[in-house]
Amino acid sequence: MLTKFTPRSVSYILLVYVIGIVFFTLFRITLIAVNAQQLQHIPGLFSVLSHTMLMGLRFDIVISGYILILPALLLLIAELTGKLKPWVFKSSHLFIILLYIICFLICTADIPFFSNYNNRLNTTILNWTSTPLLGIKMVLQDSVLLRYLLFFFLVSVAFTLIMKRVFRNFRNTLVNTGAQSTHSLPKIATAIIFLMLMALGIRGRTEAKSPILIGTAFFSNYNFPNQAGLNPVFTFMIGCTENWKEENKKLHLIADSTAARNVKYYLHTDNDGLSRTIVPATREHKYNVVIVLMESMSGFYLERFGNRNNLTPNLDTLAKNGYNFINVYSAGIHTFNGIFSTLYSHPALMARHTMYDEVIPAYTGLPYFLEKRGYETMYFTTHDGQFDNVAGFLTANHMHRVISQKDYPSAQVLSSMGVADHYMFDFSLPLLTKQQQDRRPFLAVYMTASNHPPYTIPDGIPFKPKHSEIRHGAVEYTDWSVGYFMKKAATLPWYDSTIFVFLGDHGTWEGESYGALPYWYSHIPLIIYSPMFRQAPKELHIAGGQTDVFPTIAGLLGGTYINNTMGADLLNEGRPWAIFSQDDKIGVADSTDIYVWEKNGSECMYRIWTDIKLLDTKRAKADSMRTYAFSMIQYAQWLRDNNKAGPDVKY
Repeated sequence: MLTKFTPRSVSYILLVYVIGIVFFTLFRITLIAVNAQQLQHIPGLFSVLSHTMLMGLRFDIVISGYILILPALLLLIAELTGKLKPWVFKSSHLFIILLYIICFLICTADIPFFSNYNNRLNTTILNWTSTPLLGIKMVLQDSVLLRYLLFFFLVSVAFTLIMKRVFRNFRNTLVNTGAQSTHSLPKIATAIIFLMLMALGIRGRTEAKSPILIGTAFFSNYNFPNQAGLNPVFTFMIGCTENWKEENKKLHLIADSTAARNVKYYLHTDNDGLSRTIVPATREHKYNVVIVLMESMSGFYLERFGNRNNLTPNLDTLAKNGYNFINVYSAGIHTFNGIFSTLYSHPALMARHTMYDEVIPAYTGLPYFLEKRGYETMYFTTHDGQFDNVAGFLTANHMHRVISQKDYPSAQVLSSMGVADHYMFDFSLPLLTKQQQDRRPFLAVYMTASNHPPYTIPDGIPFKPKHSEIRHGAVEYTDWSVGYFMKKAATLPWYDSTIFVFLGDHGTWEGESYGALPYWYSHIPLIIYSPMFRQAPKELHIAGGQTDVFPTIAGLLGGTYINNTMGADLLNEGRPWAIFSQDDKIGVADSTDIYVWEKNGSECMYRIWTDIKLLDTKRAKADSMRTYAFSMIQYAQWLRDNNKAGPDVKY
């Protein structure tokens, strides 16, 4: 192969390069096919996809170079010095197969990961390593994920068989040639040039200032074709190496001192810290508080936001008869973001797992506020309470009881997501009624899970989904469970003195995107309903987020209190903009415009519900929105890292 001046090892490595890139291309084609709906309405689609594939080739060459550089160096030295023994070639060959199969596993995991997070695989997936058994159960019980595992198995077998044939074809000639000293100058020169080209392939660019980066793949105004050009092994490697760097362990969006000064101005504090005294117009009431966080419940599913599939009739009815907040966003795109920000009124710190630290930080928020007023605080989840370190974090932060899968009859556990939503509600009602009998008000927080893979809709209940697509059927079931819960609660003595709050833990990947930010992944419903004010429903357009749930409830409960959080009362105070994260992106929105900033430095601004770009015409507003978001998030990090988010802190 090639010329007589080419070492046989070069021919072998080049052939493996080609084989590996063919398999990486297969994964890229699969990703594009699974997400084909994202390619709709893209003009010049053939040209765009061609560019995507060429960009993908560049990133695949990078990863193949990392896999092959060490075996290439070893084989070339051994061949040119006459030391290439059979065991050297065989061990190098097996090493190559092993590394490629590991990469294929990453590529396989990337496909469902992208469907969930609209990002190529990154270190966010490592959050699951704290509860690996639950993660494995979720995979084994999800038919879609099992199909991907089968796909990975078949690809790995095919690659191994092809590589076995390559090994046979090269074994004799390569070893026989390598057993003799063949260090002629032309062959040495060829080997050096080849290794230099491999190094250039790993670097990915000829420009002197920077090697290939994730941002290199962003060649168009369309997020999916840009993302599809990446290799997930590359994005995962970059995430790991960046996280290992000391400067990337914390966010550096803005100087801490600047953030503190800005937040003091935004929140109208009159001291050097975050705490401010809130004096509502009404006296203190001991109303019960029930919060229902609904898994992946995006505003996209509600009739109020344009959905005509009648997926959420119960939530739509509650919205019409309660306080319906139109312009509210989830703090992040993970369940732990939703739980953390709703209960403790601090924003997501981009991709950082805010409920998982070696030392659990102290927070105030709603559980602390109600605990001080004599409330019993309870959290209900359908599955393992230790997943995402939720039970440990909540228990350390004023949640008296965490009811989870261990507390339910084993016969009721349907999947890795635990019991059905409606069963969790049923199980809780006697516990809440007992609190009423003990004359103690309560906070009950629920985290539903049925709208999460593996989707499981229970049998033997008076509910049948109208839609055949399982995702929509799961949304219907979640909504039915909410209606079921409310009908049962209405028969109990504590119902008439209870405030009910319904919101999504985060949204879902549907509909519009603004730049690289999928809108419905962050836009969620927020509904506050109570028999005490059902005769005066309100539709509120003020921008807000999960961080605002606690002070809004505190305002409804009345009485003077200290707000030591970053939330605002949406009924009495408000805020200029809502802020939210999607791991590597920050969104800032009011009732008309949305600004998006990406960690790679990209930014854009749109008129909400349109494709009208505003960055050039509203530069000053965009800068103010960015400063607001940076200040809030940076200061939240400072508070956490300096133990200033808990009760009775001194600044």
